[in-house]
Amino acid sequence: MNTRTRPLVLSLTLAAVLLGTTACIPLPSPLGPDGAAGLPTSVPDDAQTPAPGESTSVAPHDVSDVFAEREEYFREQQLPMDGSPLVAVTPAQKEFIAEQRAYVEQQGSTWTSTDENLALALAGDACETAILNRHRVDATTLNTHVATSPLFAQLIPSDLQGAARTQAEKPIASVMVFGATFMCPADGDAWVAAYKEVYGG
Repeated sequence: MNTRTRPLVLSLTLAAVLLGTTACIPLPSPLGPDGAAGLPTSVPDDAQTPAPGESTSVAPHDVSDVFAEREEYFREQQLPMDGSPLVAVTPAQKEFIAEQRAYVEQQGSTWTSTDENLALALAGDACETAILNRHRVDATTLNTHVATSPLFAQLIPSDLQGAARTQAEKPIASVMVFGATFMCPADGDAWVAAYKEVYGG
């Protein structure tokens, strides 16, 4: 488990929206009606990885290399590691957040700094998990990540089970995967494929 776990302050409004009947905030996703259209094609790896990527299948003798890569990735992200709210600072982060904000406002909702914080945290978490798995991302990786992520645990009631839990996870995972296509684009296609396998197209 990553010792850099970041406490996220989720507003009651956001929590209510995420856990309500729609079980999501209406953020854009590459998994929507347009498929992968609009995915960045040459966006640099730009994200902060605030929460842990719990699943790692790396052999013990390789762990130092994996953690060194993760540390380098943290340094490249330019986002605070002191628990303060996450704000997009790199071009890829800004593009990701701009698209999310535009979509949310298109749906008649209000975009907040809490939404930005959460979106960056979800995507950064996915990017860290990819690093810790040596960029081997598949349906098992996604399932393990969702099951062990503190972010998902904060957003989904622990007593929610079966189809109801899957329904609650799906839009949150979609935001996470969409963000990963910007923040760690080299792993984006694998996250998209894993999402489609787990949650459907």
